[in-house]
Amino acid sequence: MYIYFTSILLSSSLTWVTGLEIFDDADEYDGGVSLLQYQRRLMLEVSAKAQAEVRLNQFSGDALGEFVLGDWGLNLSAMNTSVPPGDDFYDYVNGVWLKTTEIPSDETSWSSFALLGKQVETQVHGILKSAPLDTLPGLLYHSFMDESTVNALGAQPLKPDLDKIMDIRDAAGFAEYVGTTNFGLGSSPFSLYIDADPKRPDFNVAHLGQSGLGLPSRDYYLQTKFDDLKQAYGETIGKMLDLAGWPDASAAALAVLKLEERIANVSWPKSRLRDPNLSYNKMTPGDLPTKAPGFAWEAYMRSAGDIPSNTTLIVSAYSEGGEDGVVGIARVLNETALSDLRSWAAWHLVRGAAGYLSEPFADAKFDFYNKRLAGQVEQSARWKRAVSVANSFIGDAVGEEFVRLYFPDVAKRRMDELTELLRKAFAARIQKVSWMTDGTKSKALDKLHSFRFEVGRPKKFRSYDGLKFTEADLFGNLARAIEWDWRFDLQKLGQKVDDDYWGMPPQVVNAFFDPTKNKCVFLAAILQPPFFSADGDMSVNFGGIGAVIGHEMTHGFDDQGRQYDAEGKLNDWWTQRDAEEFNRRAKAYGEQFANFTRSLPPGAHIKPELTMGENIADLGGLTIAYDAYHLWLEKAGSSYAPEAPLLMPNDDGLEGDRRYFAGWGQVWRAKYTDGALQMRLLSDPHSPGPARGIVPVQNSDAWYAAYHVGEDQAMFLDASQRVQIW
Repeated sequence: MYIYFTSILLSSSLTWVTGLEIFDDADEYDGGVSLLQYQRRLMLEVSAKAQAEVRLNQFSGDALGEFVLGDWGLNLSAMNTSVPPGDDFYDYVNGVWLKTTEIPSDETSWSSFALLGKQVETQVHGILKSAPLDTLPGLLYHSFMDESTVNALGAQPLKPDLDKIMDIRDAAGFAEYVGTTNFGLGSSPFSLYIDADPKRPDFNVAHLGQSGLGLPSRDYYLQTKFDDLKQAYGETIGKMLDLAGWPDASAAALAVLKLEERIANVSWPKSRLRDPNLSYNKMTPGDLPTKAPGFAWEAYMRSAGDIPSNTTLIVSAYSEGGEDGVVGIARVLNETALSDLRSWAAWHLVRGAAGYLSEPFADAKFDFYNKRLAGQVEQSARWKRAVSVANSFIGDAVGEEFVRLYFPDVAKRRMDELTELLRKAFAARIQKVSWMTDGTKSKALDKLHSFRFEVGRPKKFRSYDGLKFTEADLFGNLARAIEWDWRFDLQKLGQKVDDDYWGMPPQVVNAFFDPTKNKCVFLAAILQPPFFSADGDMSVNFGGIGAVIGHEMTHGFDDQGRQYDAEGKLNDWWTQRDAEEFNRRAKAYGEQFANFTRSLPPGAHIKPELTMGENIADLGGLTIAYDAYHLWLEKAGSSYAPEAPLLMPNDDGLEGDRRYFAGWGQVWRAKYTDGALQMRLLSDPHSPGPARGIVPVQNSDAWYAAYHVGEDQAMFLDASQRVQIW
């Protein structure tokens, strides 16, 4: 499994997460492109979704329901104070916003992340527009914006690759072709990438996983309630293959759909892939013909970059003697007619490239993936798509300039102070945990002490040396960028991990935790309101960016992260008794999410086995940041006093606490189209925004005290039902 990081990000628009990753558009999820192709596209679209204005407290009242923040950090005009917070806290802090906000027509969701992301999108657009034409950002932007040239080319850019696919003569030829897709546009039924060995995290090894689907989850193929969508998907395959000039496109579409149904039947569910031990199966490429017979592995590894047959290979979606996952997909491919394999390869090439081709291709892709599947009403403006492409393909080249322009030194200094305060608060909580034995506590503290924090920007940006773009060749530019990226990763194989690079650029509204490095990273773009304001009330800052810090730290101790030790190794350091108690508490907490139905489609539920890690991190983030806020209060003393207007009379001295929790609740405001919400429930390890804003506070004793919540109120949980993990 690709265990690269775990993030706080709330999926936005047509963006969702697989296990520990976020990808944009259904065609880049579950095998639409090779994993290395989208490894650099993680969590990018959310950074291009919305705009936040930061002024004095007033409500704009426009059609989008956009809001501006108060001068101490909360949007008071977004609140519905007629609702008692103990009856519906989410409505109390967000009610007016929820009632007046409409999802923009070129989005599939709208949220606090999206509002901030729009500001970042505008900033990046400015960088691209002003970039000289002799630079990579300038050339890529202009080649994307030259719509007349793109339209004039039609399907021509696809022809060389389609000819290669048509020339496939046997199973080895198919394996050879899909191996080459790591170097360009196209896709493989297996993901192949280079990353740290979870049990030897200082060294990079090859990783292999399942892939091959064009819908966002195997559930879309297996559940009858999605039959209409599946039929529409088949029609889209036929339409787009016909645009590309593929022979007998309708029959080819039926064959592709049938093949993907068989792949879905043998694919592991995403919840199973979350288990780092189940997903750690060490072998070599030379072992694959015996362990996963039916696929020409030697040809595949050779064409993917001469991967040595004796190098270390970690295979996920594999179990000794099993018939599913990688083994099952190899068998399915072996049993499939060569003509159908060629059609599958052609479809995934067209699908992956459609957004960079002429208008008929882009529109056909949009009509199904964005409109039919996710409920987006209209296509995003071309300049917005250009921003997304630049972030995705040459993110570091753009990010270096973004940091120079928009990341002030004061933000880093304040974040450095906050991270250490959060570490101190977390250490105190570990020491006080009643259910954990002293030996495990000691090892937990050792791990916490090993955490490193990186803020704003990576130590190194990719240089893109040797990458060449031209002004009138969008398709070629992107293919060359993918090839450069894969070669950049190939040279890491068997080498010591270089920890100075990040897996995503700093102009992304996000933060992440890398378990093999015990590293928490906070990207420059998220260090802005509503998450962080250098001049805002510190109670709100702790409820925003403080909880983000705590969230990422808790990922080191959630149901996945706890299985990595202080050196970042996948290694069980827990006693059996402590592990069983952790799992008992996690299960009880998960049941609260399984029973959460607010804003969900009828009959739909959150999958706690999929969302457990993020749910635990949210609870930990809320709890640890609250303790850190009170450590800060001890230092601030009488110098801190909440300024008017107050949420409640402050005769109890808890106004700061109320602002803290209100800040948390406003961070998680979100609205979704029905299609986007359905995709999220099936495939995103983050629970929907309302659940993230409500369930954690119901388990916080401090929230009950701050808002005087009694047992006669709707959100009240008896103390015996409240879950405390960290």
